[in-house]
Amino acid sequence: MTCKALPHPLTQPQRLALGEAGILYQPPVLRSPAPTDTILRFGLIADPQYADADPDLENNLYYRHGLRKLSSAIDALNELPLDFVATLGDLVDRHWSGYSELLPRYDALRHPHAAIVGNHDAQVISDRLAAQTPPLGLPKSYYHFRLSGYRFLVIDGNDISLYCNEGNGDDLEQARAQLDELLVQQQPQAQRWNGAVGDKQLAWIEQNLQQAQALGETVIVFGHYPLAPLKKHILWNGEAVADLLCRYQVRAYFAGHDHRGGYYRRGNTDFITLKGMLDGPDDVPFAVAELSGTRLTITGFGGEISRILPINHREPSPEVDSERSL
Repeated sequence: MTCKALPHPLTQPQRLALGEAGILYQPPVLRSPAPTDTILRFGLIADPQYADADPDLENNLYYRHGLRKLSSAIDALNELPLDFVATLGDLVDRHWSGYSELLPRYDALRHPHAAIVGNHDAQVISDRLAAQTPPLGLPKSYYHFRLSGYRFLVIDGNDISLYCNEGNGDDLEQARAQLDELLVQQQPQAQRWNGAVGDKQLAWIEQNLQQAQALGETVIVFGHYPLAPLKKHILWNGEAVADLLCRYQVRAYFAGHDHRGGYYRRGNTDFITLKGMLDGPDDVPFAVAELSGTRLTITGFGGEISRILPINHREPSPEVDSERSL
């Protein structure tokens, strides 16, 4: 059984500057499953977005509730037989100090953990690294890991974004140019709080997809930003990335960022966006994904949608608003 993660997304200077917070963004160290276990299961959390800040009542955002909600979800996930858990970005909202309060919650998680860098995380991390001497760039936080015939890609939608700093060379200038072009074209994703996958990362993604295809591996991709359908929360170049994933028949792409959640099917690829944990005073949405043969099952908790997604279905299966208790 292969359970390997490559490469590490943080350089040694970045790890030193980020301290314990950098531990959250290490690739997961996976346990080798029993050879007889052919079902893969993983937990999914999106956008806890914790901050020691008063709620934004107009937009239904409850920042301080993130710690309690995250603990509830982690307690529930710890009771389930999972191979790993992925947090799909925006662990914190705006303060570096938020990481010190989140860490004990994630320390309680008994499963391997893959944390994706969201746009709010990226701003906080970039500010921290830019203040170093010399300034350190925002990490290029993409990597893959493999487990029992599956290849998982974690992609970085902040690769080319306004969250880059002077330590990233000309990436910030490139991001401004891309955003300006999208604004001229009046594209819905032309938002300052989105970003793009750069050319180098696109080549890396395709290389991994080619390798997986040659080895007969099923591919699952995680990112913070949705890729499809075309609307304001997707990556600046989300359509191009979605084209690439569909060309190689990636099984599913999981994202956060759009707190309303969502689902889209294109070809043989499911695009699933989880609901944001930040929203509402009490709801604690999260999910467990199960892959068995050609069927992908999403079991939702706390208002997250449950779905049954066979590989050959043409229309989305009926969505069920889960009322499962924690």
